Amino acid sequence: MRTSGKVSNVANGLIILQDQSWLDKQRIAGKIAAAALLELEWYVKNKTFHSMATLDEIIGRFIIKEGGSCTFRGYKGFSSNYCTSINRQLVHGIADDTILQDGDLVSFDLGVTYQGAIADTAITLIFGAPKSDKQVQLVKATEEALMAGIRSIAIDRRLGCIGNAISKIAKNKGYGNITQYGGHGLTWNTPHSSPFVCNAGNPNEGIRFQPNMTLAIEPMFTTGSTKTWVDKDGWTVYCEAEMSAHWEHTIFIHADRVEIITDRTIL
Repeated sequence: MRTSGKVSNVANGLIILQDQSWLDKQRIAGKIAAAALLELEWYVKNKTFHSMATLDEIIGRFIIKEGGSCTFRGYKGFSSNYCTSINRQLVHGIADDTILQDGDLVSFDLGVTYQGAIADTAITLIFGAPKSDKQVQLVKATEEALMAGIRSIAIDRRLGCIGNAISKIAKNKGYGNITQYGGHGLTWNTPHSSPFVCNAGNPNEGIRFQPNMTLAIEPMFTTGSTKTWVDKDGWTVYCEAEMSAHWEHTIFIHADRVEIITDRTIL
């Protein structure tokens, strides 16, 4: 595995503090990933595709055209360009011949690699007219939790701040908070590295944030139970609750600020 920058030794593994070369490349990966999610939003809004497999092919071509590669395709045998999860599917779903129906909740989780640097991002959308306000509020609350987790980060604070901020919103709004899956570090050609970023935590626990640390933060809320299981395909994670939502951004920590690498609002 290629590494760059300084290495921070912590109890849960080696955390790579990246350098300017990584950041320059990760910013490009982040822009491509953000643009790909905007493309997905457009296709879902306009219903201009046939099946989930068709959409997977469209976005895979888009990412390659923009100069990136699909991080997840082939990763440990994964067969799609990104993860797509519908309704009670929580994460890691594989694109197939499923055709979305009005009111379906669909989450897209994608990674883009550019010259070895990676950006990882996710969004949950409602296909067509919502079935209920419950869907709309779940999606909003999960996005809100993502941004709260990002806002909690500051140099010398601890990793538990992120999960603490996320779990407060889940508790206040009455949602199930998934903690068995969560965020993670990123390094060269490796989409999942130390540290694990749990969606619950004590703000006084965990490693201290340092400049040049890069993380993917990804809250996942459900409308009730947090029990999950993996489908027989070996990838798709289902939740016991009626529905779930998943949002994610990749961030880079500077000495004086937190940069959202996958920010879609600046495109």
